[in-house]
Amino acid sequence: MKKKICMFLVGAMCLAGLSACGDKKEDTAGEGGAAATTEAGKNDDSVIGKMKSDYAEYVTIYDKYMEVKYTPSKTEVTDNDIEKDKASLIAQGTTTEKQTTGIATYGDAVNIDYTGYVDGTAFDHGSTEGKGTEITLGSSGYIDNFDEQIVGHKPGDSFDVVVTFPDPYTNDETLSGKKATFDTTLNAIVVKKVPEYNDELVKSLTSYATTAEYEQAMREKHKEDNEKNDKTKDKQNILNTIITNSTISQYPEDEMKELIDSMIQQVKSLAEANNVDLTTLISYYYGLQTEDDFKDYISNYVENYIRQKMIIVAIAAAENIDVTEEEYEARKKELMDSYSITDDNTFNQYYAKEDVYYVVLADKVSDYVYEHAVIDNGSNSDNQQVQDMLTSAATTETVTEASSEETSTEAK
Repeated sequence: MKKKICMFLVGAMCLAGLSACGDKKEDTAGEGGAAATTEAGKNDDSVIGKMKSDYAEYVTIYDKYMEVKYTPSKTEVTDNDIEKDKASLIAQGTTTEKQTTGIATYGDAVNIDYTGYVDGTAFDHGSTEGKGTEITLGSSGYIDNFDEQIVGHKPGDSFDVVVTFPDPYTNDETLSGKKATFDTTLNAIVVKKVPEYNDELVKSLTSYATTAEYEQAMREKHKEDNEKNDKTKDKQNILNTIITNSTISQYPEDEMKELIDSMIQQVKSLAEANNVDLTTLISYYYGLQTEDDFKDYISNYVENYIRQKMIIVAIAAAENIDVTEEEYEARKKELMDSYSITDDNTFNQYYAKEDVYYVVLADKVSDYVYEHAVIDNGSNSDNQQVQDMLTSAATTETVTEASSEETSTEAK
């Protein structure tokens, strides 16, 4: 049912502004909860209609899902944001010059060529093939002791760099612990020319005439971006509240198993395609140590995803929210444009039709509950009662004091 589901799940959640979230409550129908009606999905063979029929009857939605209280996020633009913009502009205007004189020292950027040999034989992916590569001495990330053997040389020098690969060496296990010799040439010392931040730089790289105009424009841009991000964060928090407080009486076990198996198999295929074992890959990408840990991770991920999906679909059923063919086509085009996909066959290899429909539905449900949410200003009925009592007491005290001539005089 799902194609390339690992890629899709991550992409779909990002596109919908969602994540597999919410602490799992006991899966019992909560008293007073809003039981989702499946009426909107009955006898409906549409994609969304089928989802409603499959999921909605097993969900009891949080009874206050139409009036979730939240505190709006407010991210301010800081001077540090503008300093980063200035630094980025300076970096954009920075140029490099290859010098063929001088001596290479730690901290220098250098351009080198090399070919690596183990036991006298060149090994795969161990050569720049004469194209040259740039590294910074002391922080290249190359094998230990590689950089220090370049220090002290001058451009035009050819020399051997002798190192020992670490054991294990995850990039190529056949090289683990092996001694290697790199036939190396120092082509040049790369010197950066950093421009001054001024009106001239701004005018040459942007549509603004002065630094003041540029910085003001950046502040406005950050403000707009912050407002969008804050709104997305608020939507997420509102959905988290609904998901956490909703209950599910039964999960679609077959669908969950299919998702879990599909995701695990895709990661295994990825490991095989990159000639690494699964344990190495999951350690590198997920920080997990064993296959059992990885299976538990995927299982938990899928359960949270399905939980979220069921609740979102249930809200759609209760509020008669649907997705039109035009909305589906528009989102499909966005995805194709984003990933430079030019034909339907390629698109269908990555996204099942129902998945794209669900992404659109999740967006619409997220917008809907956000529009009906209530801003929490920090007051409630109990707090108001306390405030009224304090106000009343203060009024009584004032009246009493006013009847005393001495107090009245002091007050004056």
